[in-house]
Amino acid sequence: MKTAVTCLAALFASLVLSQGASAQVNEKFADMTGEIELLRSVAQTERQAIVERAMILTAEESAAFWPVYGEYRAEVGKINDRLVTLITDYAAQRDTLTDDQAKTLLNNHIKFEQDLLKLRKKFMPKFGKAIPMTKVARFYQIENKLDLLQKLGLARNIPLAR
Repeated sequence: MKTAVTCLAALFASLVLSQGASAQVNEKFADMTGEIELLRSVAQTERQAIVERAMILTAEESAAFWPVYGEYRAEVGKINDRLVTLITDYAAQRDTLTDDQAKTLLNNHIKFEQDLLKLRKKFMPKFGKAIPMTKVARFYQIENKLDLLQKLGLARNIPLAR
């Protein structure tokens, strides 16, 4: 159970920079769904504030950028829902993890990463219509840095498989 708590601590740490709608948590942690969603909502507000400060947009650029950003983050949130599921599944199974469970978790993680990359590629032209490509590049740098901080929190707190 200590391992599960450690994994959940990592999840909460990572949510400081994450966002989503309503992730499906492992049934062992169903009683924590409300807390997870509240943290994700607060985290999205904080993330948007960081992006807003770092982007340095004109009024015209801002008017075009933020609707695309909202659409983008909503889609990222759906993908991040799967990360919450993945982490809570791992937390529930880590102490008794079988090869089949490990394979499923690995495949789900790879699909999660692939889908994030596909989404970034999909939105690049949309952002490019809203703001100059140099600012699109800046935005993706910001996103990358925030995502790396999230991954660092996960890596630091989620114990290795046995």
